[in-house]
Amino acid sequence: LAVWSGAAGSAWAKGRFALVIGNSQYSSTSTLANPVRDANAFSELLKTAGFEVTTALDVGQRDLRRAVSDFADKLADKGEDSVALVYFAGHGVQIDGANYLLPVDVKVQRASDFALQAVRLSDVMDVINNIPSKTRIVILDACRNNPFEDVIDKSQRGLARVDTSFGKSAAAAPAAATTLPGLLTGSTSGASVPKGLAVVTAPPGSLIVYSTSPGATASDGKGVNSPFTAALVEAAKTPGANIETVLRTIRLSVHKSSNGKQTPWEVTALTEPFSFFPGAQGAQPALEPRKSDGDWHHELRSLTPEQAYDVVVLQNNVTVYQIYVSLYGDTPFGIIIRGITDRRIEMYSWFDALTLNTPEAFEAFLRRYPNSDLARTAERLAERAKQRLRAAQASPSILALASIPEVETVVKEVIRKVRVPGPERIVRVPGPERIVHVPGPVRVKTVIKTVVKKVPGPVRVKTVVREVPGPVRIKTVVKTIVKKVPGPVRIKTVIRKVPGPVRVKVKTIIRRVPGPVRTVVRRIRVPCRCRRVVN
Repeated sequence: LAVWSGAAGSAWAKGRFALVIGNSQYSSTSTLANPVRDANAFSELLKTAGFEVTTALDVGQRDLRRAVSDFADKLADKGEDSVALVYFAGHGVQIDGANYLLPVDVKVQRASDFALQAVRLSDVMDVINNIPSKTRIVILDACRNNPFEDVIDKSQRGLARVDTSFGKSAAAAPAAATTLPGLLTGSTSGASVPKGLAVVTAPPGSLIVYSTSPGATASDGKGVNSPFTAALVEAAKTPGANIETVLRTIRLSVHKSSNGKQTPWEVTALTEPFSFFPGAQGAQPALEPRKSDGDWHHELRSLTPEQAYDVVVLQNNVTVYQIYVSLYGDTPFGIIIRGITDRRIEMYSWFDALTLNTPEAFEAFLRRYPNSDLARTAERLAERAKQRLRAAQASPSILALASIPEVETVVKEVIRKVRVPGPERIVRVPGPERIVHVPGPVRVKTVIKTVVKKVPGPVRVKTVVREVPGPVRIKTVVKTIVKKVPGPVRIKTVIRKVPGPVRVKVKTIIRRVPGPVRTVVRRIRVPCRCRRVVN
């Protein structure tokens, strides 16, 4: 594992981080000349652009996974204003609709080994998309070819469409077709081997860039770098050019240099403008406004077929392609664009079938595209889906589980006010040593109790507030005992605080007995009006 880091320290580019991976020296399959050189060239560009770069070269599965995990941990506390960029160059393959990036130590004997030996692209996407940054960019110069043709069914060549939308349904795919770029040039009628990368949807704040269209392989090139990375390094140097402009420049350059065989594409859901280098006086790039269908129709009609061809390749958009075909479909350029459009729509249909993952979905794809290069994979996945259904129907326990109503969690918050006795007080009274324990004032305490119950049906949150009597009013009861005895008179007063309103009755008893006169005065609580009684 060759790993090193560097930082540029630009104030404008503060908070930029990149992970660059290049795999060339594969131990069990054909080596690639350019991925390591591509990774080094792009790393140098990123450092110049102010990125703190971590480069991993010729990494095995364990080191590749660790590099992605460490990169995510590094950015966990960098804040949402940071920029996270991941670049991978090397081999990539498609197995039953799932895309895999190949580490250099991959060794497989059968197609099912890839799940254990390779790194699934969707897993990498999940890690990257959990980074708190507002701007996350993933660039893949992969799928150079299928290096395991003797192991994998020929219908598995290339990469498949991947969904990174976190819960978006396949129903969203047709709408996305107006904005998702990239498709293979030419018809696939009669083909038996699927090629290329997959159409994806990106979560907000993300940009996913592929070196070639869905269903096509990318060229490693005969130069120092691959055609895609060479164009990327050159186009990114333009000061102030936003990322969308850079990618359009790359797309047209690679498309022309490969005679239409390789057309880079991207899926963007960026919410913040981004450029590799600042423009004049450090100005930030602005997001370009989108044009309506009418605007595109008017613009393309004002151009020659050749001029309009360059425009639509730059856009690489299904809607723009269809408008071009409606205007120039009978020209040589129109025939090329028609092939690109048909392949794009086919790949969207394939993504829908993979998302639904039912026998009916795959059979519908086969009816529409019986000669597709994906037909054999669709047949296999349709049979697999049927086996799942048969297994479910044969299992009474599974059917019983399906009939159980959905259980939801109900959270009920109950607020009550309760009386809590205060601390007890100790009172000393005059005369002979005597200590009286008197209860303290009653305090009112609010108690909040949360009750969690599992009940069927939708969640209902209920808050119950009950009003209870407020603090108890305290009245004073005075008991005075007066005794007349020979010698000094001692008066003893006992004061007690009791709850509730008090009615006072005074009862005076005078008795004549031999010896000193004793007078007792008592004040007591009675449930009636006060009377004076003399005996």
